[in-house]
Amino acid sequence: MLKSLIKKITFYEKIYFLLKDSVIYQLRKKLAGQIANTIYGYPSRNFFIIGVTGTNGKTTTVNLIHRILNEHVAKTMMVSTANIKIGNQDLENNKKMTSLDVYDLQSILAMSKDSWCKIAVLEASSHGLNQYRFEGVDFDFAVLTNITHDHLDFHGTFDRYVRAKEKLFNYVLSNKKQNKYAAFPADDKVGRKRFDDMPFDKKLSYSIIASSSLKAENIKTSTEWTTFSFIYLGKSYDVKTKLVGEFNVYNILAALSVVLQMGVDINQAIASIQWFETVAGRMEHIEKNWIHYFVDFAHTPDALEKTLEYLSTIKWNWRLITLFWAPGNRDKTKRPIMGEIADQYSDILIATDDDPDTENRLAILEQLTMNIKNKQQWKNLFTIPERTLAIKFACELAQPGDVVMFAGKGHETMQLTNFGKREWSDKEEVKKNLGIS
Repeated sequence: MLKSLIKKITFYEKIYFLLKDSVIYQLRKKLAGQIANTIYGYPSRNFFIIGVTGTNGKTTTVNLIHRILNEHVAKTMMVSTANIKIGNQDLENNKKMTSLDVYDLQSILAMSKDSWCKIAVLEASSHGLNQYRFEGVDFDFAVLTNITHDHLDFHGTFDRYVRAKEKLFNYVLSNKKQNKYAAFPADDKVGRKRFDDMPFDKKLSYSIIASSSLKAENIKTSTEWTTFSFIYLGKSYDVKTKLVGEFNVYNILAALSVVLQMGVDINQAIASIQWFETVAGRMEHIEKNWIHYFVDFAHTPDALEKTLEYLSTIKWNWRLITLFWAPGNRDKTKRPIMGEIADQYSDILIATDDDPDTENRLAILEQLTMNIKNKQQWKNLFTIPERTLAIKFACELAQPGDVVMFAGKGHETMQLTNFGKREWSDKEEVKKNLGIS
């Protein structure tokens, strides 16, 4: 553990941030990409490759695109934060990375090629793009979900964060493939301004509010379903999905913006969406004794606000209990913002550990709760550092009719505590406390 701590302090904090923008670093990363491509025979040349980037919604959007294309076009592989698929075969993404290391990525692409996959859908994080993990990957299609506050500890400024996302679109525009495709959220001001004028051969915009190529309306949501209609080429289509919340409507529209440009029949796409199951750790719903429990990966201010806004609409006259978090050694500026958002929408707050890692867990929680004004400690604000005890307390506190949100860990199967790594699952911990096998 001491060796790991020294490495984090000396390398990542003191050296890495001095070198990551240097020419030497960039050449080294690009060379690693070329070496990986050479080793595995440039597998991306044999794929139609779709990249999905954005602050929130990437994993669900990737899974939706994969589901539709794998069912109706050709055998498709995908890599997301939560999972990896080769056709219908599930592989665990245990790297704790949204975007795989360049060697791991080229290896999985080569494996998929050998399994006769024709299409690849890749989740592209700002870290992965900035670190050239997609070097040598010839993207055909770039998709943006949204751009909001995140990862400023790594990128330094919001503009640099946006520019990292932009690299995906430049990958598409700069390669030698014949057609260049893109999809943009018209409701996202930053994304629309930054990317809408880029010279793609084919592109669609999608929205709920602004004018766009693909616009949703009449959105109705519950604890089990979301229904809405969308307008495309002057015609209205109805959708019913198990994905709950308005934020998931955006994810569905993003996926439709891809598959429709690839020639998928619109009614077939809608049918695939209707029976699409929630991705692990993305608003997973557990119900017992008339209490609704949700496990979600919400790890940015925008994601937390959208999930809590949705949950506040379904709690009716009961309480929304939110167990929330902030990880260690990450963007500290968003911690008090997360606390303010949780305070705004929740009746009861439980602040606890996420991945404190080598940072003082109590200092993290103090920053997380410093701007909470509407709650009183040990009345409707509880600070319980140990996540096991915090989840147990939340389950015991909940009463019939309440809605309980477990935010932060989502699908993750490991926790980085102040005392080292341990196996972890929010969903399994909740089920254990509820007596559900």
